[in-house]
Amino acid sequence: MANESKRAAGYIRVSQERAARNGYGLGAQETDIQRFALFKQWDLVGIYREEGVSGYRKDRPALNRLLAEVNGLALGVVIFPSIDRAGRSVKDVIDIDRALRAAGVNTVFLRESIDTSTPTGQLFRNIMASLAQFEGRMICERLHKGLKRKAAEGKYRGGWIAYGYRVEKGRLLLVPEQAEVVRRIFAWVAEGRSQTWMLDRLNEGGAPTLTGSPWRFSTLQHILKNRFYTGRVAFEEQWIAGEHPPIVSKELFDACQPGRNGTGEA
Repeated sequence: MANESKRAAGYIRVSQERAARNGYGLGAQETDIQRFALFKQWDLVGIYREEGVSGYRKDRPALNRLLAEVNGLALGVVIFPSIDRAGRSVKDVIDIDRALRAAGVNTVFLRESIDTSTPTGQLFRNIMASLAQFEGRMICERLHKGLKRKAAEGKYRGGWIAYGYRVEKGRLLLVPEQAEVVRRIFAWVAEGRSQTWMLDRLNEGGAPTLTGSPWRFSTLQHILKNRFYTGRVAFEEQWIAGEHPPIVSKELFDACQPGRNGTGEA
Protein backbone atom coordinates (compact mmCIF):
# COMPACT_ATOMS: atom_id res chain seq x y z
CA MET A 1 0.00 0.00 0.00
CA ALA A 2 1.26 3.48 -0.83
CA ASN A 3 2.87 5.32 2.05
CA GLU A 4 1.33 8.39 3.63
CA SER A 5 4.29 10.69 3.04
CA LYS A 6 3.40 14.23 1.96
CA ARG A 7 6.53 14.40 -0.17
CA ALA A 8 5.78 14.70 -3.90
CA ALA A 9 7.65 14.87 -7.19
CA GLY A 10 6.41 15.97 -10.58
CA TYR A 11 7.11 14.81 -14.11
CA ILE A 12 6.62 17.06 -17.13
CA ARG A 13 7.23 16.33 -20.78
CA VAL A 14 6.74 18.01 -24.09
CA SER A 15 7.62 17.12 -27.65
CA GLN A 16 8.54 20.00 -29.95
CA GLU A 17 5.56 19.28 -32.20
CA ARG A 18 3.02 19.38 -29.37
CA ALA A 19 4.52 22.52 -27.81
CA ALA A 20 4.20 24.33 -31.10
CA ARG A 21 0.65 23.08 -31.65
CA ASN A 22 -1.14 23.90 -28.41
CA GLY A 23 1.25 25.85 -26.21
CA TYR A 24 1.03 23.47 -23.21
CA GLY A 25 4.74 23.72 -22.67
CA LEU A 26 6.97 22.82 -19.77
CA GLY A 27 6.36 26.10 -17.99
CA ALA A 28 2.59 25.68 -17.95
CA GLN A 29 2.86 22.05 -16.84
CA GLU A 30 5.24 22.96 -14.03
CA THR A 31 2.95 25.71 -12.82
CA ASP A 32 -0.01 23.30 -12.71
CA ILE A 33 1.98 20.83 -10.61
CA GLN A 34 3.23 23.52 -8.23
CA ARG A 35 -0.27 24.88 -7.68
CA PHE A 36 -1.70 21.43 -7.04
CA ALA A 37 1.04 20.53 -4.56
CA LEU A 38 0.49 23.82 -2.75
CA PHE A 39 -3.26 23.20 -2.62
CA LYS A 40 -2.71 19.71 -1.18
CA GLN A 41 -0.01 21.04 1.16
CA TRP A 42 2.49 18.53 -0.18
CA ASP A 43 6.24 19.08 -0.06
CA LEU A 44 7.25 19.23 -3.73
CA VAL A 45 10.84 17.94 -3.69
CA GLY A 46 11.51 18.15 -7.41
CA ILE A 47 10.18 18.17 -10.96
CA TYR A 48 11.63 15.92 -13.63
CA ARG A 49 11.70 17.71 -17.00
CA GLU A 50 11.63 15.96 -20.37
CA GLU A 51 12.04 18.42 -23.25
CA GLY A 52 11.60 17.57 -26.93
CA VAL A 53 10.96 13.87 -26.21
CA SER A 54 8.10 11.88 -27.72
CA GLY A 55 5.76 9.97 -25.42
CA TYR A 56 6.26 6.94 -27.66
CA ARG A 57 9.94 6.69 -26.73
CA LYS A 58 10.99 4.01 -24.24
CA ASP A 59 14.31 5.64 -23.35
CA ARG A 60 13.17 8.85 -21.69
CA PRO A 61 16.08 10.04 -19.50
CA ALA A 62 14.08 12.11 -16.99
CA LEU A 63 11.44 9.41 -16.52
CA ASN A 64 14.10 6.73 -16.12
CA ARG A 65 15.85 8.90 -13.54
CA LEU A 66 12.59 9.43 -11.63
CA LEU A 67 11.89 5.70 -11.47
CA ALA A 68 15.47 4.99 -10.39
CA GLU A 69 15.44 7.61 -7.64
CA VAL A 70 11.90 7.20 -6.34
CA ASN A 71 12.82 4.93 -3.42
CA GLY A 72 15.56 7.20 -2.14
CA LEU A 73 13.29 10.25 -2.20
CA ALA A 74 10.75 8.74 0.24
CA LEU A 75 7.90 9.99 -1.90
CA GLY A 76 4.22 9.58 -1.29
CA VAL A 77 3.05 10.66 -4.72
CA VAL A 78 4.22 11.54 -8.24
CA ILE A 79 2.19 14.17 -10.09
CA PHE A 80 1.73 14.13 -13.87
CA PRO A 81 0.03 17.06 -15.66
CA SER A 82 -1.99 14.54 -17.70
CA ILE A 83 -1.96 10.90 -18.73
CA ASP A 84 -0.54 11.62 -22.18
CA ARG A 85 2.48 13.30 -20.54
CA ALA A 86 3.25 9.98 -18.86
CA GLY A 87 2.99 7.95 -22.06
CA ARG A 88 1.23 7.52 -25.38
CA SER A 89 0.23 3.89 -24.97
CA VAL A 90 -1.98 2.16 -22.43
CA LYS A 91 0.75 -0.35 -21.61
CA ASP A 92 3.36 2.34 -20.92
CA VAL A 93 1.05 4.31 -18.63
CA ILE A 94 0.06 1.20 -16.67
CA ASP A 95 3.68 0.03 -16.42
CA ILE A 96 4.80 3.43 -15.07
CA ASP A 97 1.95 3.56 -12.56
CA ARG A 98 2.61 -0.01 -11.39
CA ALA A 99 6.33 0.66 -10.98
CA LEU A 100 5.57 3.67 -8.79
CA ARG A 101 2.94 1.89 -6.72
CA ALA A 102 5.33 -1.04 -6.23
CA ALA A 103 7.64 1.48 -4.59
CA GLY A 104 4.78 2.63 -2.37
CA VAL A 105 4.12 5.77 -4.37
CA ASN A 106 0.70 6.96 -5.56
CA THR A 107 0.17 8.54 -8.97
CA VAL A 108 -1.96 11.58 -9.75
CA PHE A 109 -2.93 12.77 -13.22
CA LEU A 110 -4.10 16.38 -12.93
CA ARG A 111 -6.06 16.96 -16.12
CA GLU A 112 -8.10 13.80 -15.71
CA SER A 113 -8.42 14.22 -11.90
CA ILE A 114 -7.28 10.63 -11.38
CA ASP A 115 -5.60 9.26 -8.25
CA THR A 116 -4.58 5.64 -8.83
CA SER A 117 -4.41 4.80 -5.12
CA THR A 118 -8.00 3.52 -5.46
CA PRO A 119 -9.49 0.78 -7.68
CA THR A 120 -11.79 3.39 -9.23
CA GLY A 121 -8.78 5.57 -10.02
CA GLN A 122 -7.03 2.62 -11.67
CA LEU A 123 -10.10 1.93 -13.80
CA PHE A 124 -10.30 5.52 -14.98
CA ARG A 125 -6.56 5.51 -15.59
CA ASN A 126 -6.98 2.64 -18.04
CA ILE A 127 -9.93 4.30 -19.77
CA MET A 128 -8.18 7.66 -20.15
CA ALA A 129 -4.92 6.02 -21.20
CA SER A 130 -6.85 4.25 -23.97
CA LEU A 131 -8.26 7.59 -25.10
CA ALA A 132 -4.79 9.17 -25.01
CA GLN A 133 -3.44 6.30 -27.11
CA PHE A 134 -6.31 6.71 -29.59
CA GLU A 135 -5.70 10.46 -29.80
CA GLY A 136 -2.00 9.89 -30.44
CA ARG A 137 -2.72 7.48 -33.25
CA MET A 138 -5.23 9.87 -34.82
CA ILE A 139 -2.65 12.68 -34.70
CA CYS A 140 -0.09 10.45 -36.42
CA GLU A 141 -2.64 9.44 -39.05
CA ARG A 142 -3.57 13.07 -39.76
CA LEU A 143 0.10 14.04 -40.04
CA HIS A 144 0.75 11.13 -42.38
CA LYS A 145 -2.23 12.04 -44.57
CA GLY A 146 -1.16 15.68 -44.62
CA LEU A 147 2.37 14.80 -45.68
CA LYS A 148 1.08 12.39 -48.31
CA ARG A 149 -1.25 15.04 -49.70
CA LYS A 150 1.65 17.52 -49.88
CA ALA A 151 3.79 14.91 -51.61
CA ALA A 152 1.06 14.17 -54.16
CA GLU A 153 0.86 17.90 -54.91
CA GLY A 154 4.64 18.20 -55.25
CA LYS A 155 4.94 20.43 -52.19
CA TYR A 156 7.80 20.62 -49.70
CA ARG A 157 7.15 18.22 -46.80
CA GLY A 158 9.84 19.44 -44.43
CA GLY A 159 13.13 17.85 -43.52
CA TRP A 160 16.15 17.60 -45.78
CA ILE A 161 16.78 20.49 -48.21
CA ALA A 162 18.78 19.89 -51.38
CA TYR A 163 21.91 21.95 -52.03
CA GLY A 164 20.88 24.98 -54.08
CA TYR A 165 17.62 25.60 -52.22
CA ARG A 166 16.37 27.25 -49.05
CA VAL A 167 12.99 27.13 -47.37
CA GLU A 168 10.87 30.22 -46.76
CA LYS A 169 7.31 30.07 -45.44
CA GLY A 170 7.04 26.41 -46.32
CA ARG A 171 8.24 26.82 -49.92
CA LEU A 172 11.57 26.01 -51.51
CA LEU A 173 13.38 28.90 -53.17
CA LEU A 174 16.69 28.99 -55.02
CA VAL A 175 19.96 30.01 -53.42
CA PRO A 176 21.40 31.71 -56.54
CA GLU A 177 25.09 31.16 -55.76
CA GLN A 178 24.57 27.46 -54.98
CA ALA A 179 22.19 26.93 -57.90
CA GLU A 180 24.85 28.30 -60.24
CA VAL A 181 27.33 25.73 -58.90
CA VAL A 182 24.83 22.94 -59.62
CA ARG A 183 24.34 24.19 -63.18
CA ARG A 184 28.11 24.37 -63.67
CA ILE A 185 28.56 20.77 -62.48
CA PHE A 186 25.98 19.41 -64.91
CA ALA A 187 27.40 21.51 -67.74
CA TRP A 188 30.90 20.18 -67.07
CA VAL A 189 29.68 16.58 -67.13
CA ALA A 190 27.89 17.23 -70.43
CA GLU A 191 31.20 18.55 -71.79
CA GLY A 192 32.91 15.31 -70.78
CA ARG A 193 34.95 16.65 -67.87
CA SER A 194 36.18 14.15 -65.31
CA GLN A 195 35.05 14.38 -61.72
CA THR A 196 38.66 14.82 -60.60
CA TRP A 197 38.91 17.85 -62.87
CA MET A 198 35.60 19.22 -61.52
CA LEU A 199 36.64 18.80 -57.89
CA ASP A 200 39.86 20.68 -58.54
CA ARG A 201 37.98 23.58 -60.15
CA LEU A 202 35.34 23.74 -57.42
CA ASN A 203 37.83 23.65 -54.56
CA GLU A 204 40.31 26.00 -56.21
CA GLY A 205 37.53 28.44 -57.08
CA GLY A 206 36.09 28.52 -53.59
CA ALA A 207 32.63 27.32 -54.62
CA PRO A 208 30.39 27.24 -51.52
CA THR A 209 29.39 23.99 -49.82
CA LEU A 210 26.74 23.62 -47.13
CA THR A 211 29.29 22.90 -44.41
CA GLY A 212 32.25 24.90 -45.66
CA SER A 213 34.24 21.70 -46.16
CA PRO A 214 36.00 20.84 -49.45
CA TRP A 215 34.09 19.30 -52.33
CA ARG A 216 34.27 15.49 -52.46
CA PHE A 217 33.39 12.77 -54.98
CA SER A 218 30.41 11.72 -52.85
CA THR A 219 29.04 15.28 -52.95
CA LEU A 220 29.25 15.36 -56.74
CA GLN A 221 27.63 11.94 -57.00
CA HIS A 222 24.74 13.00 -54.80
CA ILE A 223 24.07 16.08 -56.92
CA LEU A 224 24.42 14.33 -60.26
CA LYS A 225 22.01 11.52 -59.30
CA ASN A 226 19.35 13.75 -57.77
CA ARG A 227 16.42 14.22 -60.19
CA PHE A 228 15.04 16.78 -57.70
CA TYR A 229 17.11 19.37 -59.59
CA THR A 230 14.81 19.00 -62.59
CA GLY A 231 11.90 20.38 -60.57
CA ARG A 232 10.46 16.98 -59.70
CA VAL A 233 9.87 15.15 -56.41
CA ALA A 234 9.71 11.46 -55.53
CA PHE A 235 6.23 10.14 -54.76
CA GLU A 236 5.21 6.48 -54.53
CA GLU A 237 8.19 5.21 -56.55
CA GLN A 238 7.83 7.76 -59.30
CA TRP A 239 8.90 11.33 -59.97
CA ILE A 240 6.16 13.95 -60.29
CA ALA A 241 6.20 17.69 -60.93
CA GLY A 242 7.15 19.65 -57.82
CA GLU A 243 6.45 23.20 -56.73
CA HIS A 244 10.13 24.11 -56.44
CA PRO A 245 11.91 25.78 -59.37
CA PRO A 246 14.18 23.50 -61.43
CA ILE A 247 17.90 24.17 -61.65
CA VAL A 248 18.65 22.01 -64.70
CA SER A 249 16.51 20.68 -67.52
CA LYS A 250 15.35 17.07 -67.71
CA GLU A 251 17.30 16.69 -70.94
CA LEU A 252 20.57 17.86 -69.38
CA PHE A 253 20.04 15.69 -66.31
CA ASP A 254 19.40 12.59 -68.44
CA ALA A 255 22.44 13.34 -70.59
CA CYS A 256 24.65 13.39 -67.50
CA GLN A 257 23.67 9.98 -66.18
CA PRO A 258 26.13 7.03 -66.38
CA GLY A 259 26.51 5.70 -69.90
CA ARG A 260 25.05 8.89 -71.40
CA ASN A 261 28.16 11.14 -71.21
CA GLY A 262 31.74 11.20 -72.33
CA THR A 263 33.24 10.47 -68.90
CA GLY A 264 31.42 7.20 -68.31
CA GLU A 265 31.63 7.85 -64.58
CA ALA A 266 28.95 6.78 -62.14
